[in-house]
Amino acid sequence: MRVLCVGALSIVYCAAAFCQIPDLSCTNYITVIAENGLVVDELNADEKRAPASMVKLNLVLLVAEGLDSGKWTLDSQITVSKTAQSMGGTQVQIKAGDVFSLDTLMQAVCVASANDGAYAVAEGLWGDEATYLAAANVRAKELGMTNTTIRSVHGLPPSAGELADETTARDMAILSSACVMNAQVMKWVGMKELVFRPGEDPKQNTNKLLARMDGCDGLKTGYTRAAGFCLTATAIRNDVRLITVVMGCPRLKDRFDTADVLMEDAFTKVRRVRLLAADTLVDPAITLRNATQSALRLAPEHDVWVTAKEADFKQMTFETTTPKLLQAPLTMGQQAGSVTVKLAGRVIGETPLRVPIAVEEPSVFWKLTHRVREKAEEAQPAYGG
Repeated sequence: MRVLCVGALSIVYCAAAFCQIPDLSCTNYITVIAENGLVVDELNADEKRAPASMVKLNLVLLVAEGLDSGKWTLDSQITVSKTAQSMGGTQVQIKAGDVFSLDTLMQAVCVASANDGAYAVAEGLWGDEATYLAAANVRAKELGMTNTTIRSVHGLPPSAGELADETTARDMAILSSACVMNAQVMKWVGMKELVFRPGEDPKQNTNKLLARMDGCDGLKTGYTRAAGFCLTATAIRNDVRLITVVMGCPRLKDRFDTADVLMEDAFTKVRRVRLLAADTLVDPAITLRNATQSALRLAPEHDVWVTAKEADFKQMTFETTTPKLLQAPLTMGQQAGSVTVKLAGRVIGETPLRVPIAVEEPSVFWKLTHRVREKAEEAQPAYGG
């Protein structure tokens, strides 16, 4: 394995990359790069707090993954129960016995933060709330949300004697990183408004950043008295996607203002850089046997792009893993190793290494003459002082 520093790369950053985040009113926040989870800014990101309606993102992701695996379809019919009808907080006023498509209810969940719609979906797809919560907590642990316990479908305050949902800003960023990879999730959370029933006035998305921030296309708001005003937001500009989570904000506008400041500042700090091009040849050269050439350098299968802050680029390393020797014949494009980009031991970019040209096995005549030449050279006496 060969390790090379990336710090020598010539990358130009504007002075704004060194600006400081002003004092903000929200008690917890984090901004991360979606593609690799690298943190741009954070404050109390591991403090456990109630997520309020942001907990619905767990439902949104599970429903979308079920669509991908064929468990249900957007047209699957959901019948509303009396329990779903009785949900408090934000609702779309569905009634027991009503039947809606899964797609319609998920739009209500993502745009209007409908507690009744969320509960109806959980019951309709998983059979009951307990089964859904078990599945949601398993998926959270799979994603690495180690400080999260999901105790409700909707994020409403718990009843007397019960515990609230628990998560952290960091865990919500992990969940959101999975959400932004799913096209159906992004379709739902990116809707700016929804006409739930024909003839009704449009319901505006509770995430006001969709309308005011360049590139914002999700994700979810939340509020309870205990949680404060919360927001998980994402935006993409110039192929860079960021995720910001703010929690514990004292006023409704604070969650949008804080997320706006964090996101705008982060976009000045990060760059997307091609660290390795697919048409380059990578050291070290590999010894060849049974071939007319003695060595061969491998080529990346594809470009390696990395998004990070300035200080992060200086600390990255390339690590190549290749065999000590290769033997002809070799086909063009044959995989023969890999190269990874690491930061603090964490892989943030990688690509297989492939043989850039076909290497044919030499003729029998070449093999014979080459062997005769080798023996003759071995027989020569050594001269020297």
